Amino acid sequence: MLAIFAFSLAACGGNDKATPPGPTVVRPPSAGEPRSLRLGLSATPPERTGQAYVNAFATAAQYADTLLIQRPPPWTDFMPGGTVSKETADNTRLETSLLKQYTNLDLFYAIDPTDGVVQRSRIANLPAAVDPAVGFLDKDLRNAFVAYTAYVVKNYHPEYLALGVEINMLYERTPAQFEAFVSLYAEAYAVAKAANPSTKVFPTFQLEDIEGRSGIAHPPHWEVLDYFRGRMDALAISTYPFLGDLRSAADIPPDYYTQLRARWPAPGEVLIAEAGYSSMPVEGAVNIGTEEDQAAYLLRLLTEAEAQRFSLVVWAAALDPAFAREGAASVLRDIGLRRADGSNKLAWSTWEEWARRPLE
Repeated sequence: MLAIFAFSLAACGGNDKATPPGPTVVRPPSAGEPRSLRLGLSATPPERTGQAYVNAFATAAQYADTLLIQRPPPWTDFMPGGTVSKETADNTRLETSLLKQYTNLDLFYAIDPTDGVVQRSRIANLPAAVDPAVGFLDKDLRNAFVAYTAYVVKNYHPEYLALGVEINMLYERTPAQFEAFVSLYAEAYAVAKAANPSTKVFPTFQLEDIEGRSGIAHPPHWEVLDYFRGRMDALAISTYPFLGDLRSAADIPPDYYTQLRARWPAPGEVLIAEAGYSSMPVEGAVNIGTEEDQAAYLLRLLTEAEAQRFSLVVWAAALDPAFAREGAASVLRDIGLRRADGSNKLAWSTWEEWARRPLE
């Protein structure tokens, strides 16, 4: 889902070699009972500016344990005859310097090759030289994906690495491309583990789409997990229940998240790779978004995730992405726990309280 927020740091000033490191942050003093659940925030900023992006790292350093960076591969950089572009190099330089500054943050890097704007039914930013009908079967494209995987592991050293995001949506919409991706995933997984055996590698799955609650209506299709078993170091799920057929947080079924443990028993790791809930009504959706409902959802999600011994919950944006004014992105305009101007919503006090609890 976060793929619709992807943007170029070069376009917003992030490629400036003189970009200063992030602001100094002081984490709130620890208070409350220890927690086993790690908290994560994405690097999605409230505005498309380099400083807003840097500040997203700082916010995560102050109020989370893990940062999510998610973007499509820069295909042409790694195709035959390509070289790492200035944009890719500048992104890497900025992000790795910020991660070195904020040493408390683990990194969750998601390589996202499909286009969330069209429900992941096509490859994102497909080079003109690649036939869309061939897609993930194209040899050069496959080699580029594997090479970019190696680049990310070598340069970023992520604790978590997603190879494919919400990949079950491709399974539902373009089965032939999904099958091609499964074999590509196996190649990239082997390269990532060879480069760093401690990196936890997996695809992510979209919960509401697996359950048939949004997009294409169908019975639950949990069999999609079987394509990756044996090469999946954690079960990682994205969840946006307000975009499905539920009217409020109170309507979420009791087993909505507890069922994940049944699909992936302990000691296997379960991650909520992306979560979000709108604090305002969304045009064309069934939900009646309010700050109260967002706060209720966040509390339930964190409480159940900790009770089920999930490893991590990542919230999709700390601050509202104010640039998401139209198109597919607009449904996520109000998912921040704080407004774009930095003022707090009701849910923020819950997040801050959990962030202050010391990790076990």
